Amino acid sequence: MQASLILVPSGTHSLGYYVRDPWTGALVDRGYVPTGQGPDAVAVSDDRYVYVANGKDGTVSAYAWESQTDRLTSLGTAIASGPQPASLAVVGSDLYALNTGNDTITAFGVGTNGTLTVIGSITASAPLTGLVAGPGVLYGLAADGITTFSAGNGMPSGPSTTPLNGIVAGATDSAGNLYVLTSTDVVAFTAGAGGALSAQDTVPLPSGLTASALSVGASQLSVVGQGSGDTELVTFPLVGGGVSCPTSAVLGSTGQATGALVSPLGHTVYVTNASRDELVAYSATTTGSGPALIASARTRPLPQGVAGLVATVGIAPQRLYVVEQAPNMIAGYAVAANGALSGPVTSQDGGNGPSAGTIAPDGATFYASDWSSGGTGTVTVLPVDSQGQLSPGSSVAAGQSPMGIAVDPSGRYLYVANSCYENTGGGNCPGTISSYSLSGAAPAALGTSPTDTSGLYPMLLTVDPTGQYLYVAQYASGSVQGFAIDQDTGALTPANTIPAGSNPWTVISGPAGRHLYVTNNHAGSPTSISIYRIDAANGSLTPATTPTLAVPGQKALGLAIGPKGRRLYVATQQGTSGGANGTVDVFTRTNPLASGVGWNTTPVALTSATPFTDAYGLAVAHNGKALYVVDNVLATASGSAPPGNIQTLSIPPFSEARNASAYALLGVTTTGNDPVQAIPGGGLG
Repeated sequence: MQASLILVPSGTHSLGYYVRDPWTGALVDRGYVPTGQGPDAVAVSDDRYVYVANGKDGTVSAYAWESQTDRLTSLGTAIASGPQPASLAVVGSDLYALNTGNDTITAFGVGTNGTLTVIGSITASAPLTGLVAGPGVLYGLAADGITTFSAGNGMPSGPSTTPLNGIVAGATDSAGNLYVLTSTDVVAFTAGAGGALSAQDTVPLPSGLTASALSVGASQLSVVGQGSGDTELVTFPLVGGGVSCPTSAVLGSTGQATGALVSPLGHTVYVTNASRDELVAYSATTTGSGPALIASARTRPLPQGVAGLVATVGIAPQRLYVVEQAPNMIAGYAVAANGALSGPVTSQDGGNGPSAGTIAPDGATFYASDWSSGGTGTVTVLPVDSQGQLSPGSSVAAGQSPMGIAVDPSGRYLYVANSCYENTGGGNCPGTISSYSLSGAAPAALGTSPTDTSGLYPMLLTVDPTGQYLYVAQYASGSVQGFAIDQDTGALTPANTIPAGSNPWTVISGPAGRHLYVTNNHAGSPTSISIYRIDAANGSLTPATTPTLAVPGQKALGLAIGPKGRRLYVATQQGTSGGANGTVDVFTRTNPLASGVGWNTTPVALTSATPFTDAYGLAVAHNGKALYVVDNVLATASGSAPPGNIQTLSIPPFSEARNASAYALLGVTTTGNDPVQAIPGGGLG
């Protein structure tokens, strides 16, 4: 399946990449790769190779997009360019880097495998601010003019200059026409032989707009900048290489736009915002009311621009992996297009009392934390093939009674919360978090592991989508503790701790990475969900617009959120009177993209033809079409534990979100004893 892969370099010496999910329309954070210091620009060659200019260490990093794994992989050591490379352009089989520290352009040859070889450097005749690629030509932008070079066959040569004042940025279209953004106008040039430029149109910018970037699509030109205190997107129709007057302007979130990209497939305009650390997506249109905000995601700090490529994204068979504690099993069930389950189709030994699980970002490994009745637990490592089948695995040591487990989005680090709930020495002990490097064949404990938590009985944990922060629910302390993740080593540094409700258990991040949600597992009705806003700068937590949601049942445990962040699902182990039957409730909000919009505080209570007896865990299918309810099933009066089950409910369109009967039962699937968690796998990438 073709998709636009969006690439965003950031101030944390990393390159994040994102894709709009073709099923749900949500903007999905696909992880990140480390870069050199201070990445300032990104360029793409042949829709396969990605290059990043690292302004602080004077290098260029190279990566390959691997369609088989849907991941970016490094092509080796970054190559020296020159002081402060700030702009990149690919012409033919060559890459050009503008080094603003000494006003030079370095030429690299791009090999058949994407690796770079330095050809040489030239000194520009005037200080340049950016490079733009054209067919067989390279345009150098300066404050007062455009320098045109012949390029694509080694060193740039034969420069000629076209005067133009106040240049900010530039871009070319597929026909080779050049569009230049100045402080006051958009200027369109047609390119003749050898890239000779002829001015065709000059269209003024809207009054009050301080423009910072532009991008060109098949039928429109998009400009972003600062207008009246808000980030503004302005669209200009294109006809035959000419620019028409702008048809629409969109006021977005307050901040500083640093980059614009009309997606390679032409359907979306992406804008990076450096002051809010976010990537937003608008519909690419110049008709009707113009572009509409359709998705957003928090990026790593200080996004420096944006580029993209057309990627073939793999669609692996969807699976639902279920952690079954009593039979010590990890079982995988096949997921149909409508979300219905069949199977199990694969299963493997999950260790000694597995309590939670997670899947690596590339989908190739399943990790389970093993509770262990003796106190000291392990992590079970199970390989996963391209069809979602589990293979026998291995194990590594963890701490006492491990519970929560998570992999960071880059796939480099693994974290396990050791609850110390079963302390063989008696009494309470502080919980810890074990940290592992995943760079080798098996998880290897970091030298800084384990890290003490500030409270007792840490239960489940999560890593935020940007991979910068880890959060753990501390059951006995009634709090949530945050940790900063060292981007070079994976080591944890304690950040802030904030009160939650009584006995917090499950902790998840919202899909855009801006909020954290926690279930509070105390008895007594109502129980609750605590909601926090994540500070992008340091990961600290503060109460959200709606800080608490009262849940009608008792002992809230399972928690899941829809891919667009509009529905929040919670499972309770007991009803309002403390009876045997558990509950599943849905909270909704109409527009998670708008700031200050809270949740509807009256949930929809879901029902089933087969009543929930001990609703324990929740999961949402990757395609957003089904909700899975893990029913642990209460033990009988004799104390024996019957098999559990997974109840599958269809998720209706959002227009029916508050109609309980619209969540139809798709089936009840029997599991082994004591199922405690379900983890979706496969699907998009």
